[in-house]
Amino acid sequence: MMIDTILIVVELVLILLYIIIHCYNVFLQYYNMDTIKINPEKEGNSNIIDDKLNKEDNGDTIEDIFDVAIIGGGYSGLSAALLLGRYLRPTIIFDVKQRRKSVIHGYLGFEKTPREELIQKAWKDVLQYRSVKRIGKKVEKVERDYDNNLFLITTATTGENVKENDLIKRRKARAKYLIIATGVEHVKPDIQNFEDFNGSGVWHCPHCDGFEATDKRLVIIASDNKNNEAIKYAKTFLGWTKNIKLFFQRPLHRYNNDEISYALTEEQRNEARTLGIDVIENDCIVKIIGDSETNAIVGVLSKSNKYHEADVLFYHLGQIIHNEIANQLGCEFDEGYLKVNEKQQTTIPNVFAVGDIDTDRHYAILAAASGALAAISIYEDLLKDAIKTTKLESDI
Repeated sequence: MMIDTILIVVELVLILLYIIIHCYNVFLQYYNMDTIKINPEKEGNSNIIDDKLNKEDNGDTIEDIFDVAIIGGGYSGLSAALLLGRYLRPTIIFDVKQRRKSVIHGYLGFEKTPREELIQKAWKDVLQYRSVKRIGKKVEKVERDYDNNLFLITTATTGENVKENDLIKRRKARAKYLIIATGVEHVKPDIQNFEDFNGSGVWHCPHCDGFEATDKRLVIIASDNKNNEAIKYAKTFLGWTKNIKLFFQRPLHRYNNDEISYALTEEQRNEARTLGIDVIENDCIVKIIGDSETNAIVGVLSKSNKYHEADVLFYHLGQIIHNEIANQLGCEFDEGYLKVNEKQQTTIPNVFAVGDIDTDRHYAILAAASGALAAISIYEDLLKDAIKTTKLESDI
């Protein structure tokens, strides 16, 4: 009986200790949280939108409520930020730098410009407007404040060089509108020398870079026979070259815990054969061979140790859609991509999605256009609301 009592007491003490530690950690998180404020020197405040806001706040300036929060600093996010800056709207943009070795194709005015150069120029353009604030941190969580019709954005708690149990200062922001521009990540093939040619001889987007295959010996690595994606992808290049060799990678799909490997159908093989596309199955590429003098691709080596001549390589192995934030907010999806209307608004009010996250057409100029469209839509909403309020007040 005595032992049972002691065990119960010990168990209660442990539970109490766990509660204390948990509460202490929560306290530390909030203690280390920094509220991000609007730049007090933003351009202009003598306009109908700011007049409405000042009246709602009894003349007090709200320092920590942004009109718009943008998550993602790619083409679409920066495009939206640029217009919002020109609309005088307090905007915060969260961005974690990702370097890519590539040049821009098909973007009017920036043809063959290195991507890094364009992004740097874009940031310079955006940040000349004082109403836009940049935060170089990853967003961890977005919540709805239904009482005030706001979005609560919290950045990640740890950094790359921070120990696992350490906390660094979190940052939070509040905004009336949210633009999700988190993009996609294209699955890369695991082959030797891939990174040496990625963005210079190796690409994934036919609409952006297909011209580089003109009259060249093209090697394609593609998968997903379930939706006939591999053959569809290969056919896209027939407008540039007829010398196409498709290495079909058989992807594994899970269904009821069973792995299913999809192979090409005979009908698909016949279609490829008719179009002159050479299909190679069950012998994946393991290495890219380059010329050390010209720094160009000359061929590829397959798993069976066969050498295949090639000038360029394209790959299509699927993509990872970064839709974690959209999931938190309950947005609806269509095959992983966010559903949006003609204004780029998702199924959640005041939440917009731009860039690659809402379409399978991953093209820089289209991404920039979608960001601009979202910014215009938000400005028109704010302006319409301010005009309506002003009219109602004049009628009283």
